[in-house]
Amino acid sequence: MSLAIDSLVTDLMFQSGDALDPEVLVEVLGGQEELAKKQVLDPDMQDPRFEMELSPSMPFRRRDERRLMLIDDSVAPMRPDPQATSVISVDLREARGELIKVCAAVPVRVGRLFALGSWGDAVWVVRSFRDLRGLCLISWALDPAMDIDGRRRATPLGQSEFEEKLMAYDKRLDELDDDQIRDSLGDASIEEREDGLIIIDMLEEDGTWDQKNSLKREMAVASIDRFSHFPGAKHTSNASSDGQPAAEATPTASTPAAPSQDEVKEPAPSQDDAVDTVPLQTKRLGESILLVFPLERFDLEVASKLGKEDWDSILAPVDNIDGATKDVLYRDGADFVAPIEFFSEVFLQGKPLSKPQFEEGATTHKGVYSGVKTMEVQLPRFGPVMLFARPDGSRFVSSNLQAAEAVLGMLG
Repeated sequence: MSLAIDSLVTDLMFQSGDALDPEVLVEVLGGQEELAKKQVLDPDMQDPRFEMELSPSMPFRRRDERRLMLIDDSVAPMRPDPQATSVISVDLREARGELIKVCAAVPVRVGRLFALGSWGDAVWVVRSFRDLRGLCLISWALDPAMDIDGRRRATPLGQSEFEEKLMAYDKRLDELDDDQIRDSLGDASIEEREDGLIIIDMLEEDGTWDQKNSLKREMAVASIDRFSHFPGAKHTSNASSDGQPAAEATPTASTPAAPSQDEVKEPAPSQDDAVDTVPLQTKRLGESILLVFPLERFDLEVASKLGKEDWDSILAPVDNIDGATKDVLYRDGADFVAPIEFFSEVFLQGKPLSKPQFEEGATTHKGVYSGVKTMEVQLPRFGPVMLFARPDGSRFVSSNLQAAEAVLGMLG
């Protein structure tokens, strides 16, 4: 099957146990004539690896739940270069209306609009906020280097650790209640209808869509930083996912009053805290600032924060960045360099990059940087980056796409 990258995808996951009437589905989709204009893909009829590479739904989708993807390649590509820009200038309001119409007419558990080959959704249609968070935690569940507590490891999880994380997936969905998940969406457009549909819309007023906004919402709803120590335990922190303090609780018999300042003892630093104290390096690349991340300080959550330039969440006191550098950082932004361990951590044409793909398509440098190979790829939750692979086997990515050799020179 030939699929065009940056096609518009209407993704439907159906409720288990509810009979799906094919005739009703065809009718609500506009009839056979309209349906013939799109590719109808049933992922369950393909090799299981196909869905994992294209758009994974496990462990969110249960075995007895059907899934159909309606792919409209008549608009593809929706951007001249999907890897270079996050903004889709196509008016998606009609597609949004059609998605909502389908979800209201047939037993759909989740409906989504997205661009084939890219992360993030333009519209979510769900029947519970719990399911919404379940969608946003798929990437955590499948990340081979992120552990059960949401911490990135330097090496992949062992099989037993990975299975333990998957077993905890459903429990993680019980940690936040509807109000907490709703609040994490911030100023996103939310419509809760009487028929049970919850519609979250990331489109602009003119129907265009900036994928970076969707990635911010996904990270906020996932709220990995709010994971409970024991999976499934209700989250009771006084801080919301956007960093704003929640309403102060009134002490009751079951909610003891906070201890006085004299009673509070500074906890001893744990091994996990030590990871966060590894400092960043700041370098100058012409007039720009280059942030150099150690492996311990970089993961997909940090990539998302870099995309929205959330410097307060990224920087730590141990980084010791002087005031003048911070002024430039907050005013003009910064490029970054970060190590990765596996080619599959980045994407090419909508699929995890493989070593053979890289070897075939990479640019090989000569002279001072002889043997270094580079390729422009997509970093999930951020966007286009340059991938570097050195002869010694080390790999890293940089947000600076124009000055590859200058970046290499800065790193030595």
